[in-house]
Amino acid sequence: MADLNAEHWYPTAAYLYTLHLDGPALAWEYLRRNPDYRLDWLRRRRRPDTAHRWGLRLLEDPALDARDAHPAWFPDHDGVIQLYPDDDPPPDADAFEFWRVPGRKQLIHDGKRLVLVSHWPGCCVRLALAPGLEDGMAYLYAT
Repeated sequence: MADLNAEHWYPTAAYLYTLHLDGPALAWEYLRRNPDYRLDWLRRRRRPDTAHRWGLRLLEDPALDARDAHPAWFPDHDGVIQLYPDDDPPPDADAFEFWRVPGRKQLIHDGKRLVLVSHWPGCCVRLALAPGLEDGMAYLYAT
């Protein structure tokens, strides 16, 4: 007979957000539940080099679900777009305009570079900004 005690179960609706997650976000949902990862998170001040063990550039708080966490995977997943200053732009080149990037923005520095994460309904874009790229400059991108 099935255990009717429901206190160990959460409502199914609490997990509906996972139906719309991409691969890296789903990977985070699994990783954040790993007991060894949680232990490494608690010990992060004494052992700051453990992030690479988990395929991350920096440890991310496991209390954050994929809607709020933005783990910096190492190496980058396929969805990260690299932006570089264009040293020889054509006259009609588009300019990088930070405030014209759609969505809610977060800037993350992983110790080596600056990443702009932008969210809007149904989409998340991660832009790795090269050193020297400034607002208003012509730019190139690589995926």
